[in-house]
Amino acid sequence: MDIKSKIKEEDITNLAQKLIRIPSDEIVGEQEVCEYLSDILKSLGMKVRLQEVLPKRPNIIAEVLGGNNGKSIMFNGHIDTVPIGNIEKWNTDPYKAIIKDNKLFGRGATDMKGSIASMIIAIKYIMNNVEDFNGKIIFTGVMAEETTGLGTQKVLEENIKTDMAIVGEPSDEKIYRAHKGTLWFNIFTYGKLEHSSESDTKSNNAIINMMKLIEEINKISKELEGKNNSLVGHPSINVGLIEGGTKQNMIADSCKVSIDRRILPEEEPNEILDELRVRFDNLRLIDNRLKFNIEKDTIREAVEVSESEPIVQEVKRAVNKILNINPIVSGMKATTDMSILVNQGNIPSVIYGPGFIKQAHTIDEFIEVERLVESSQVYAEVLLNILTNN
Repeated sequence: MDIKSKIKEEDITNLAQKLIRIPSDEIVGEQEVCEYLSDILKSLGMKVRLQEVLPKRPNIIAEVLGGNNGKSIMFNGHIDTVPIGNIEKWNTDPYKAIIKDNKLFGRGATDMKGSIASMIIAIKYIMNNVEDFNGKIIFTGVMAEETTGLGTQKVLEENIKTDMAIVGEPSDEKIYRAHKGTLWFNIFTYGKLEHSSESDTKSNNAIINMMKLIEEINKISKELEGKNNSLVGHPSINVGLIEGGTKQNMIADSCKVSIDRRILPEEEPNEILDELRVRFDNLRLIDNRLKFNIEKDTIREAVEVSESEPIVQEVKRAVNKILNINPIVSGMKATTDMSILVNQGNIPSVIYGPGFIKQAHTIDEFIEVERLVESSQVYAEVLLNILTNN
């Protein structure tokens, strides 16, 4: 079957444009885009339902069952986007979804409504061109990937299970079989509230105390650069937010920083925090004013699957056949719902999708139309081989 001639650029871009034109950040919610996708997927002959997660924030789950017992595969993609930020900084309307110079512009073009369009057109190809196939296709369009991963967690709570999955995040023309995890936590320091005219080296200033902890974090950051994973690189730590004090003429009695720590697959979040407490305790032995507290906020796990997994090999084979290249199999620095599928759902998964992560979350976000078409063709080839050769 000639996949390249039957998967049309126009079909993909039309669908991607319609999805981009429906805002779906965490404020607006995903309800409207789910309802639109529901009509599209039902028209393909799929069984479709909306799964309520939070008010106005559902998942969409669509499936089609072939004949006999064959392999099952899930396409997983998030339908939420990050906010547009200051619209005056955009040169193109983030919700107009214009195509210019063979690039599709708009919020979610790369991350990841373009990919969702590519997935659905690949499924459409199978539904329209393969009379008999074995196994099952499941599409899960999930909410809240950009924040908590709650959508994919909710999918798994209903015991939805497949033999393998593709997460359609932008993969920089590579296949990712691993990614870093994310650990968010807050650090608090304390002091004694006094008039600033009384300030001296004996004062107990929460902000000064925090500075000492931040200096230690900077040392840790340099140490982490020497710790390497062959797939995802080195872990990192970032001081992202700081709040402290009451007024400039008052010695601060409290300070808070919010930390982003990127985790390797072999690292354990609680061990990371325990090690940090030990290092801070050592500083407190030098200066007993250094009282602190560490509170966990969010943990998104790291993940790694073996290159020998069938889904890794299937996507490699499909990329080679469709694009005539030997794809690089590597790991992603960012965190995705792949870790939830693998670690909580025991579903071997890979990340493969159109676009480049550097275009995600940006002003004037865009994706090259050619990448959308190529990914859709690869998805279709994966489906064709899995569903007709088992």
